[in-house]
Amino acid sequence: MKPTVKIKIKSPAALLPLLLILVIMVSCFNVVRVHQPSSATVGEEITVTLDVEVTDDAGSTLIFGFCAPRSWKASLSTSVSFTSSIGNSTMSLIDPNEVDVENKRPWAQQITDRVGFGGNYGEMEWIVFKADNSFTPPSSTSEDDPVTGTITLKTTVGESNVITQLGYFLGEADWGYLNDDGNSTYFFEETCLEVSGASGQPQDLCGPAPRKLLSLETYDFNDLLIITFDAQEDSTELVGATDVYLCAQAISADHTTERCEKTPDSKMMKIGPDLWQLAIWPPSYFNIDGTDISELLLNFQDATGQVVVRNVSGRDFQLLPKCF
Repeated sequence: MKPTVKIKIKSPAALLPLLLILVIMVSCFNVVRVHQPSSATVGEEITVTLDVEVTDDAGSTLIFGFCAPRSWKASLSTSVSFTSSIGNSTMSLIDPNEVDVENKRPWAQQITDRVGFGGNYGEMEWIVFKADNSFTPPSSTSEDDPVTGTITLKTTVGESNVITQLGYFLGEADWGYLNDDGNSTYFFEETCLEVSGASGQPQDLCGPAPRKLLSLETYDFNDLLIITFDAQEDSTELVGATDVYLCAQAISADHTTERCEKTPDSKMMKIGPDLWQLAIWPPSYFNIDGTDISELLLNFQDATGQVVVRNVSGRDFQLLPKCF
């Protein structure tokens, strides 16, 4: 039978370093428990398990989505499988163009539009898997007599420091992604995962969206970068400044190059009220090959160096290459 709508109820969660216990009651699926590490080292393979229940006999082919930073390229290094009380199966990555039967739209696109990225400000993606084997729950399946199972995900985290909130989606292919969400659920781990071990400061996807300093949609550090600083944004202490200078660090795998002196090269041009701009070509500005630079750290200062503006967290503004 076609799934019916039921009310989603969340129970109080008990936060533990490596385990978050949360029960989500929803039509067709209960996410009972999620085991996810709270930290990882760059390039490390991590394992996540979800204990789940199926509480309805509608649908036989599991759909599973995973939300991760785009920089991880998770589709290349993620495997998913499940064991259950009615059968076990591996899962295969869905073709990006495969559509669901309900809305005739690609699964990943729909989940992105309808679920979003949780507490992450962006630069995330959903990748979606479908069970290789189908199992029809018995007709007696209910919340009192559910099918139980465990989904196991293995993925390799990226090569840069990052703080991110991972997300998971459960649905089924037979009926598709119903518009009332009656046959699906999703879950974002409340505690953000921190990946460390690389040079430079972490990209905090769980934090507030970063200030937009570049107008380029994609770039690397061999491009000419036009940096724009609006002193009025967040009401910084550089509002009304006569001169503003860029203080910058280029981070590479084995060293840091800093340009923080007050020179004509670092002096920004005023292009409007409290609006400043400076064009730099990183290889020339730092005297280092652009391909060796992994990130730039920036702050903005007055002529005395006594007034320094960083981001709202107190860290330097961070620029990472953006090739997607």
